[in-house]
Amino acid sequence: MLITSLPRINYYDNNNLMQSQRNELRLKPQLCADTVSFCARPPKFDNSFFMDALGRGYDSAEPSLIAKAKEFHGSLKKVVEKLKAFGFEYDESYNSACPLKKKKSVLDKYERQGNAQDIIRGTLYWQDQQDVMAFKKFLEEMKDEGWILAPLRKVDKETGDFVKNKNGSIIKFPDLEIRQEGITAESLAPLGEYMQRAEISRPRESTYADWQMRFISTKEKGMKEGRQDCEVIFLYGPKYKDAKEIEHKYVYEPIRKMKKLHVDMDPEHHPKGTAGNLIASNFKEIQKRLVQFISQPLFVNAFNADLKIKDAEKLPVEISKAYSHLILNYAKSIQKSLPSYYTQITKELLKDEQVIASIKNSPSYQFREDKTISPKEIKEVKSEIKSKLIDWKEKDTERIVGVLEDLRQTLDKFAVKD
Repeated sequence: MLITSLPRINYYDNNNLMQSQRNELRLKPQLCADTVSFCARPPKFDNSFFMDALGRGYDSAEPSLIAKAKEFHGSLKKVVEKLKAFGFEYDESYNSACPLKKKKSVLDKYERQGNAQDIIRGTLYWQDQQDVMAFKKFLEEMKDEGWILAPLRKVDKETGDFVKNKNGSIIKFPDLEIRQEGITAESLAPLGEYMQRAEISRPRESTYADWQMRFISTKEKGMKEGRQDCEVIFLYGPKYKDAKEIEHKYVYEPIRKMKKLHVDMDPEHHPKGTAGNLIASNFKEIQKRLVQFISQPLFVNAFNADLKIKDAEKLPVEISKAYSHLILNYAKSIQKSLPSYYTQITKELLKDEQVIASIKNSPSYQFREDKTISPKEIKEVKSEIKSKLIDWKEKDTERIVGVLEDLRQTLDKFAVKD
């Protein structure tokens, strides 16, 4: 039997938990919650074969994707040339070097989200990202070149079904995400009712802001949802692009690897004093400090440089000695805590009641006629769970070594030197 998910385990009642505040410089942050559950975060299935197949598919499709990218980038250049007066700019060297998302990034996104539509990509510079009428002109020119925004269906979090109107028909949304302060649905009124459904959010905690969208070709036949998406990102300028690349390497990569650990990285999902709570809390602290000392000043400085803001103070992009040691100690503490974490979850998940819950939650159990769970089946599933936990422990032990290597590179670059 394949166990596709493992249950969360409630350690104790709500009344046994007290709220507490944590000192931000401590290695063992205290939990602030009213309820917790013990959580081992498993993958939905063993996807190594699937990922290998995706990798081969990427290799075989690469020539046709590059051809499609050249066609798309040709249209972008024509449109930008027409709209220079609106402040749009095309970076020839960068777009030529990066017409496709790299295979590693594609596979990583598939693993995290189950899809990766943005294989073909283009980056444009646009400083006045509050100018909705300029964006309208951009869409009109792209349509003349044979490109329209891809339609998107969104899932209703409450029903699990696609968002529908009062008549029960699925509502289509434009595949457009705007991460900007000051932009509202009312701001998009000149674009029409359909475009007002675009996703609008605030900039990231790192202060990173952009417009991101995906186009499809009107020349291709078939359903719009089945056509090849081509992504465009609007950045403020070349400095902002450089900041994005630096942040990806020195902040995003170590964070991404930590997120791949088979541990729920929400401290509130682990009881105070457990290895899981310490790992999740340390992860949050590492992420917070890297964003605070690297990402935020990087993007602020890049924005000021691209927009040529006079007298703008250049922020230091550096990490003090104290915080450098602290960040590394947080990661080392995660490494040391993994054996204890797996000892704890192995003990809990191999209890009969948890194994029975796993069996009842499995798809095969839902569809079988005989719902009897025999001692033999419990024993077999225990063996499978134990084997899976051993595999996770080995992978996590190897992965945290890579995290430490990445963090050392980050600190070598940004830590204050003697």
